[in-house]
Amino acid sequence: MIDIDSLLKEISPETPCGDDLEYDAAYGALERATQGKPEQQFGNTVVPAEGPDWAQVQREASDLLGRTKDLRVAAYLTQALIRLQGWEGFRDGLILIKGLLERYWEGVHPQLDPDDDLDPTLRVNTIATLADPNTSLEGLRAAPLVSARGIGAFGLRDLQLATKTVAAPAGNETPAPELQVIEAAFQGVELDALRATADAIGQSRNLVAGIETLLLEQVGVGAAPDLAALNAVIAEAQKAVAAPLAQRTGQPVASEDLPTEPSSAETPGLTPGERSVVSTTPGAIKTRGDVVRTLELLCEYYRRQEPSSPIPLLLNRAKRLVSKDFLEILRDLAPDGLAQAEVIRGPDADESA
Repeated sequence: MIDIDSLLKEISPETPCGDDLEYDAAYGALERATQGKPEQQFGNTVVPAEGPDWAQVQREASDLLGRTKDLRVAAYLTQALIRLQGWEGFRDGLILIKGLLERYWEGVHPQLDPDDDLDPTLRVNTIATLADPNTSLEGLRAAPLVSARGIGAFGLRDLQLATKTVAAPAGNETPAPELQVIEAAFQGVELDALRATADAIGQSRNLVAGIETLLLEQVGVGAAPDLAALNAVIAEAQKAVAAPLAQRTGQPVASEDLPTEPSSAETPGLTPGERSVVSTTPGAIKTRGDVVRTLELLCEYYRRQEPSSPIPLLLNRAKRLVSKDFLEILRDLAPDGLAQAEVIRGPDADESA
C-alpha cells in the first residue's frame, strides 16, 4: 500500500508542485530502473536480460514525489504498483494520478507549454501511457484475478489462454492453464479476497472515467487521450470476476453493483438506485451507466476496426455529456445560446426570493 495523502501533499506553499526534476539524477535513475537490464556479453559469457526491479521503482518514484508533483513519476509508480499489488495497486495509482490532476492542474509537471498556447501534449501523452499495450495493459492482463492456496494465481491472460481467446506467444513452451483449474481457484479463494479484487477493478473503471472527464474538460475532445483499450481490459477483467462472485454469493452481480471509490470516483450523475439496477435482459440499456458502457464498446469497435475514423471523438464527447443536465449540455454544445436559454427559463426560486 502507498500513502496517497502523503504523496499528494504540496511541496511548499510557495511552489506546491516543486521543481521539474526531469534532468535530475534521481529522475534519470528512475527511468533506467523501469527499463531493467539488457542482455550483456562478456567474452563467451552471456548474462541474460533482467526485468525491472519494481520494488526499487516504487521506492524511487515515491521518494521523487516528495520533491516534485510529476505525472510521469506517478505513471512510473503506477506501473510498479500493478506488478507488485495487482488490481488494488493499479487502483491506488489511478487515485494518485486523478488527485494530481484535480489539485494541481495549473502547476503539475510536465507543465503546459507556455510558448505554445499552453499546449497540453506532454501531459496527455503521459496519461496515454496508461493504455500502452506493452506496459500497462500487459501488466494488467498478468495481474492476478484470483489467488487460491494450493491451486495457484491466475490473471486475465491465463483466462484468455485457457479459453483460447488468444493464442500463446510464438516459442512459448509453457502449457496453457486449464479452465477447470482456474474455475477451481475462483471457488477456493476466500470470498473476501475475491470481493476485494472485484472492488478494485470496479473502482479502477470509475477512476479512469473520472480522469477522462477531467481531461475532456481541460483540453477538449481533440486533445484528450484515447483510453478505450484500457477500458476494454478493465471491462473484461470485471466480467471475469463478476461471474464467479455471483456464483459464490448466490446473487446476480452487475457492474453497477460493484463498490466504487467513495470520494469522487463514482461515475458522475449515477444515483444509488441506478447503480443497483440489474439488467435482466441481455444487452438492455436501463441506466446511464449502461449508456456509458455502450458508448465505450462503440469506441472500442472503431479503435479495432476503423482506427482512422473520427467517430470516437464524438462518442467520447457524448459519453462526457451523459451525466450533465440540459443547461450544462447547452453550455458545452452551444455556449452562445446559453444566455437566451437562461432568459427563457427565468430566475431560480432562491434568486427571485
